[in-house]
Amino acid sequence: MRSTWARGSRFETLACEYLRDKGYRILERNFRFGHKEIDIIASDGGTVVFVEVKGRTGASHGAPAESVTTGKIRNILKAAEAYLWRNNLANKPCRFDVVCVNLVDNREAEFGHIRNAFEA
Repeated sequence: MRSTWARGSRFETLACEYLRDKGYRILERNFRFGHKEIDIIASDGGTVVFVEVKGRTGASHGAPAESVTTGKIRNILKAAEAYLWRNNLANKPCRFDVVCVNLVDNREAEFGHIRNAFEA
C-alpha cells in the first residue's frame, strides 16, 4: 500500500465490512469536528457506536489497540458529543469501540473488537 491515508482507508473499509457482518449499520465514516475525527459511526440496535479503527500489517509496531492514546480518546469524545448534538441524538445510548485490523501477508484480515473500550 502506498500512502498512510490509503492504508488507513483500507483498514476502515475492512472494519466496516466486519461490523456489517456482525449486524451493525454504518451511519457515517470519517466524521470530522474541527481537527478531530471519528473513523466509523455505527448503530448496534438502539446504541450509537463510535469506532476507532487501528490497523497493522505486521507485529513490529505492537498491538493496534495500544496506539489509542488518552489524547486520541479525548478527541474522539469531543467529536462524538458534537455528532450527537448535531443529529439530535443526545439522549441515545452510545459506546466507544476499537476495531483492530491485522493484515496477514497484506491479504487476509484478522479482527479484534474491543466493545466499550473506554467510557465517556
